[in-house]
Amino acid sequence: MSSRKQSLLETALALFLEHSYANTTIQMILDQSGVSKGTFYKFFSSKEDCLYSIIDQRMQEDVFIRKELEQNHYTSDYDLLVDQIAIPMSVPNKERVWELYWTGFYSGEINSAKLATVHLKWLSTRLIQVYGNDISLYANEGAILCYGILHQIANTSRSLNTPKPVWSEVVPKVLTYIEVILRTMHQRNEHIFDFQSLYFLNADERNHDMGLDIDTLLEELEEFNNRVQKSKESASLKQLSKGLLALLQDQEDLNIPVIEVVLQAFHKEYKSSAFQSEANRMTEACWWYLELVKQRN
Repeated sequence: MSSRKQSLLETALALFLEHSYANTTIQMILDQSGVSKGTFYKFFSSKEDCLYSIIDQRMQEDVFIRKELEQNHYTSDYDLLVDQIAIPMSVPNKERVWELYWTGFYSGEINSAKLATVHLKWLSTRLIQVYGNDISLYANEGAILCYGILHQIANTSRSLNTPKPVWSEVVPKVLTYIEVILRTMHQRNEHIFDFQSLYFLNADERNHDMGLDIDTLLEELEEFNNRVQKSKESASLKQLSKGLLALLQDQEDLNIPVIEVVLQAFHKEYKSSAFQSEANRMTEACWWYLELVKQRN
């Protein structure tokens, strides 16, 4: 991602958080960032597109954090799930972005439903893994309720100007209540949401144009790999970079389990290299792309 585009995203985010998305104009973003209207439209087709880019970037970071946490030792899968929800929400400045996103989703102010399905499907899958297949028919509703409760807690805290929630303490409580609801729904064999709403979360055609463009990802990864190959980095780093690119280029036979193993090694090896910052962004983008692919399959 170009430094100018990143600067525009950061400026727009600051304005959205200060004035709200609805009250921020493109002209305000131009004035604050000092770029021309032509430059803005080079990167974004609209203010909404700019917001999507901000949210998409933050979601990539969330997926990246979750994957890193999977490498840690936890006494239970439940404890891992708590951290996978709480830690991304606790990252500085992330909480307000999270509120901005879910407020727009629930209010309908922005058409963020396509991005929401990725988070909701991830959480519904994790709820099944933690609580068992008995609640599988109700897991989508559990995910909706869980994120909805967390959003309302954050929104209420901000509106009343009370101390920010300690998510590491709040998330376990919310998950406990969600489990009770899911068990009760299973016992009664009843749903909270209508089937049309639930179908939305499983409709594959809704996901075809969602999120990251593979051509753009491959172009950025190829450029990154070219610079790595010309650098003085170790042979193992160069091999991982080249291998990751080759695996993602094989779109006819995308081997997700192998790519995930390579990504983990890629991220670990680059932690102490001169390319660490760029490698992190590449890793985030790759994890996000794999999440989107999984949702489509």
